[in-house]
Formats: sequence, structure tokens, C-alpha cells
Amino acid sequence: MKLLKPAHIPMRVLPCLIGAAIVLGACNAEKSDEPAYEPALSVAVQGFSLTANSKVMANLDSVFFSIDLDHAVIFNADSLPVGTNINKLVPKITFPAAVSKAEIKMSGGTTRTGIVNYKTSPTDSIDFTGDVTLTLSTEDGALSKTYTLKVNVHKMVADSLMWDKTALAPLPAATASPHDQRTVAMDGKTYTMVEEADGSYTMAVSSDLAAATWTKTPLSLPFTPQVRSLTATDSNLFILDADGSLYSSADGRHWQSVGITWTTIIGAFGDVVLGVSQDAAGRYYHDIHPRPTSYSPVEIPEDFPIEGLSNFNSFTSKWASDPIGQFTGGRRGNTVYGDTWTYDGTEWAKISNTPLPAMQDVLVVPYFNYRQTTTSWVQTEFSVLLALGGLTQDGSIGRKVYLSYDNGVNWMEAGSLLQLPDYIRSFYQADAVIATSPMDTSIGNGWKTRASRRPGDVRRISYFTDGSNVKWDCPYIYMFGGRNEGGNLNPAIWRAVLARLTFAPLF
Repeated sequence: MKLLKPAHIPMRVLPCLIGAAIVLGACNAEKSDEPAYEPALSVAVQGFSLTANSKVMANLDSVFFSIDLDHAVIFNADSLPVGTNINKLVPKITFPAAVSKAEIKMSGGTTRTGIVNYKTSPTDSIDFTGDVTLTLSTEDGALSKTYTLKVNVHKMVADSLMWDKTALAPLPAATASPHDQRTVAMDGKTYTMVEEADGSYTMAVSSDLAAATWTKTPLSLPFTPQVRSLTATDSNLFILDADGSLYSSADGRHWQSVGITWTTIIGAFGDVVLGVSQDAAGRYYHDIHPRPTSYSPVEIPEDFPIEGLSNFNSFTSKWASDPIGQFTGGRRGNTVYGDTWTYDGTEWAKISNTPLPAMQDVLVVPYFNYRQTTTSWVQTEFSVLLALGGLTQDGSIGRKVYLSYDNGVNWMEAGSLLQLPDYIRSFYQADAVIATSPMDTSIGNGWKTRASRRPGDVRRISYFTDGSNVKWDCPYIYMFGGRNEGGNLNPAIWRAVLARLTFAPLF
């Protein structure tokens, strides 16, 4: 559990946000700095927690509570799991010796109302299902302060991947039943190439996926594109034509040949694109464009797939200073693979220890998941890979979602909360873009959240505060297209988010 760092908080707000284990005096060591706070310290709550009760929840006593002196609210920012019973909880409260009266008042609860004298009955249980307040007073009654006590409980399963039916949008096509699509992200924008029902092509561009606004341009191409080969580097789009010639474009509308022929585009790595070429003898080679000086193509291993590769993702690692690119699965000849291959800017390596089941055209999405890693009730955020859909060796569509915590070295079947809902049909050849939507809430309004309609950068950004408001970016998965059991294209865009990411960050 984290407290807001001083660099993130205006100095007038800093004394208001105190962790359960921190004494208030430490935030006001220089008495002359904040003289207005000195009298209030006599009735300031110094610590708040719940007594352990395994019948309610494991590690209940480790749940972190924030104390907001400015708004007189004590609350747990990380809500308890759905269904947690909070009608008989025993709080542990610390306050200065000057406090002679400490009363907890309950109203509107499901099992109990009335007043508890905490000074004489500190082990009495409290019903937090209604409104609960704590009033601290000094003996002469000159100072008194009433706090609102909140024990928040999630109304939804926090670690479920939610696919929003109401956010379903059509592909940005010019016709009702397009034949094919490919979606990539470049320079803060999303590019979708569509093969229309009449055989023509459209390039759609959006800088606001949340609002589903697109600029659609009919394409007049001097070649027949392999739509599914579309790839974006940091500054250019690339695609293969029907004969394998490589073309590039800076805007998706104007294309020119780069003068080389490939069998496959593997993916983009920074400002270059990686591919597979073939010589006259039928041997396959790793290739790169633009080629570095003195580059010589290297023959690929026999178990390196050349068709049906997953989308290519890049990441950085604490073990390496340079980015690493990777894909998972694919096919070579009649053999389907589930291995993960990586590229470090110089060499390729198969890193799988526990590979995916043999799968081609699988969608791999870099995202987040949470696990409890200590005996305390704290959920730790991890960057993960999710693998969705794909065609198996026998041609059936894989429906299970798989998860990797170590960048594809080991894959496991994801828990039930991350699996696809029944209303999403099985698919392969889908694409995904991660776009963040800014969200904000106030620590004084019960932590109700609201999202704006503007996507931000394609990464999760740390929260920041503005007075009593907390703002953060919530990453959404936008999934484009995909083919079903009959090979038909799904002409829609689904949106998904891990429920916990929509909740206010902890501090």
C-alpha cells in the first residue's frame, strides 16, 4: 500500500493524507510551520484498522485505511472483495490522550443502529453497512471533531476482465460486410485497413477510440495488398502485396515499393520492420528493412514458423537495457507451434519453457493483472501477456485465454475471471490496441468514478492529485475483427477492461 509522495501533493494537503501506521506529529515536526493544525491534533485520529477475523476475510487486519483530516473521512481506498460481510467488524482506533470522549454512531445499517462508547467498549462490533461516524472530544469539550467512517466493498469482481456489450462498435468500413481487416497503432493513432465487400480498400484513422471517431479514405492502390500483413513501425506503415513485394507509407494513403520481396512480415521493431525472405532454393531467411550496413540475412531454424504468427509486441526488461520484440505461435507447412520467439535487435531466440498449446493466428495482448504476493491483503500489479483465440493444430478455434507473467517464457491457462464471456464468439485473426481513458474521483465523494471520452497514451500512467481529486489513466483493450468458426469476419470492435483498473488508485 502506498502513500502519496510529497512531490505529488500540495503542501496544504499533505497533512491530510496519513497512513494507518504513521503518527501525525511526523507530518508536522516544525510546530511553527502549521500553527493552525496544532489545536486540531488533540482530536486527530492517529490510526485506524480492523481487528482480524478469518470468518469475514483472511488478513482483514492488514487492510489499509487512509485518514483524511481535511475532509474528516477515514476509508479503505482498495475496497474489500464483493460480498464481504461488514455488519460486525471491530475497529482498532488510536487517538491522543487528550481525547476523553470517543463515540461511534451507527444509522441505517442492516443489523444495528445506535451509539457505542469506544473508550469503554473498544471490542464492540460495528455495523458498517449504513452510515457510521466517530466523534472525538476533549474533556472540557472545547475541541470536538466528527469523522465519517467508511468500509468500502467492491460492487463487482475486481479482477474480472469485463467485455462491455454497450461499447460494441462497428469496424470503420464503408460497406456493411467487409471481407478483411487489419488494425495497428502508430504515433498515437489507430490505423485500420479494410477490404470492403466489393473488393475495394479503405484506410480508416482514429485518434480517439473511446469516441469511435474515424477518418475514412478510399484507397486507390497500384497493387493488391495482403491486408493481414499490415504493420506499423514508429513512423511508417508496411504491407506486402499479393506477390510478396514490400510497400511502405507514412500516412496509409500513399504507398511506394521499397524494392524487396518477402514471404512474411514478422512485425515492427522500433523504426525497422522484420520479415522472412526466401531464396531460389526454397530456403527461408531472417531479414530486416532498412538493412543495417553489412547486414547478411541468416537462415531461420526449421521450427521457426512463417505463417499465422501472433501480433508482434515489444517490451523492455530489467535484465536488458534494449527493447525486446516477440511473437507467439504460428505455422510452418502442416505443423502448428505454440512457442514464443524473441528478437533483441541482433539475434532471434526461442524462449519458451512452458509454451502455449500449438496455435496460429492467436492474439497476444500486453496488459495487467493483480496477485496477492504477501500475507497482507495487498494486491500487486504485474505486467502480463494475455493470449486469446487462435486456430489449433486440428483447425478448431481455441477459446481459452492464456496468461504469462514472464513475457512468454511460461504460459498458463488464465483464471475463470479472465476467460471470454459466452456472448463473445470464438475467434482467430483478431487485432488489439490498448488506449487509455482519463478518469478522476474525489476522496470526499465516496470514490465514485467517472471516465472522460478521450483516450491517452498506449500505456498505464501513474495517478496524480489536484487538491482532493485523484486522476489516473485507465487502459482499455479494443479488439478489432476476428474470424469465427465459418471463417466469416466479425465486423465489430469489442472493448474490455480489468475491473480493478477502473477503481481509484491506492495511496
